[in-house]
Amino acid sequence: MSGYRSDAAYWGQEKIVISMDIGTTQSGVSFLHLTNGAKPIVNMVTEWPGQVYAAGLGKIPTLVAYFNGRMHACGEEAVEAFEDDKSTVAHYFKLHLHPDHMRQSLRRPIPPLPVGVTLEQAYCDIMSYMFRHTQAFFESRPGYLNTTTWHRLRRSMEIILTTPNGWDLREQSFLRKVAVNAGLVDQQNADTRVTFVTEAEASIHFALHHGAVKNWLRKGVMFAVVDAGGSTVDSTLYVCKSSRGPVHLEEVCSSKCVQAGGIFVDEQAGIMLKRKFQNSRFNIPAYHAVMIREFERKTKRLFEADKQSNIIQFGGPVDNDPSVGVRRGRVSLSAAEVASCFAAPMKDIMDSVRSLIESRKVEFLVLVGGFGESPYLRQQLKLVFGKGDRSIVVAEEPSRKAAAEGASIWHLTRDVKSRAVRYTYGCNLEVEYNDNYRERMFNCYTDASGVVRVPGAFSPWVIKETVLEDNFYHELTYHYVWETTS
Repeated sequence: MSGYRSDAAYWGQEKIVISMDIGTTQSGVSFLHLTNGAKPIVNMVTEWPGQVYAAGLGKIPTLVAYFNGRMHACGEEAVEAFEDDKSTVAHYFKLHLHPDHMRQSLRRPIPPLPVGVTLEQAYCDIMSYMFRHTQAFFESRPGYLNTTTWHRLRRSMEIILTTPNGWDLREQSFLRKVAVNAGLVDQQNADTRVTFVTEAEASIHFALHHGAVKNWLRKGVMFAVVDAGGSTVDSTLYVCKSSRGPVHLEEVCSSKCVQAGGIFVDEQAGIMLKRKFQNSRFNIPAYHAVMIREFERKTKRLFEADKQSNIIQFGGPVDNDPSVGVRRGRVSLSAAEVASCFAAPMKDIMDSVRSLIESRKVEFLVLVGGFGESPYLRQQLKLVFGKGDRSIVVAEEPSRKAAAEGASIWHLTRDVKSRAVRYTYGCNLEVEYNDNYRERMFNCYTDASGVVRVPGAFSPWVIKETVLEDNFYHELTYHYVWETTS
């Protein structure tokens, strides 16, 4: 499926760029075949094993099924194994890679990996699976000279991986190692051939080039992007520095990342349904699993605040129990019951967005991501933040995997030129003693050159919230003193 088409020709060495978005619940791949003098086209991989052609529109379930510690199914083909026995399928495994501060904020236990399977293996298996089928899709496209082009450019391919706002160097290092072990790149050039872009930044590139964003984007406009995914909701604030010619966006402050994605609505639904049926004959795992699946596939995705009847089909004509509202294998949930499942994630999302945009003149709020397709989430954002002169904007073509396609667009356009630093970076050092350090005299010592020094000082290189351009660099001079023996 062709996506973004560049207006400008590419000038440079021929190469293939592959962008992977491995999400908590859904994953996708896009690619570029860049040839000198041609206008680039971003292509989404849409033909996957077990999936009706184009039915997934570039998405596959992030599932890896195992038998005796070895992968035997992935993506759509792993769904049946997941429904039969979740313990044999790696699912939601992205949560295991979250940094400590994100894992500690989880309201739910992380599903364990199948016995004998490591996190690195699960990532390696799905990454190699996606890469293999990207190759098959590429070679089946007319005009690509099939196998010849892929193998000729194989050793120079560039890989782009998307990550949540809350991930940093540790998670990037892990994914780079996985890319090597999965055979995507070689160890010696992994640092240059594997690059990273946040899911939110990839998604705003998708929104900029798929929809009406450019109709209102002008110099000085400040807008927020809310990327609502399976597990995380990333919010980023931008100001437009230029909209004529190449777009120039700048982050206003450090981005936000909260654990409030779609899977947490599903979790609350499970609790609500178990409570609703606790004294009925339908309170058994088989029925409960079907209810949750149907809630996730249909109820959650269609729910609106004023929708009073929300049907879940979980049984057959003989399944009836008027005391709990079950008729012919169907139960109707009230608007209040479904809304209760959204309550906790909605609060976290609203608090995160509010902390980002309060006291700032934000004119637009752009909603992207799989969970961003929820009508109820859109309604709540509009209710809370769509007041006055502020508009809520939804990216067009929402059924695409926005981050996967957006990552390839990002490779071409790099519309975000400056970003806010999320942490303060620097180093520890020992400074020359003066009267300001009297309280630390007990810790002083005299170095080899005879200077009295105080250990434990911190020399900042860049301060949190500082906005830096892509080409920023900073030089500081330090020296080390030691004593030698003659």
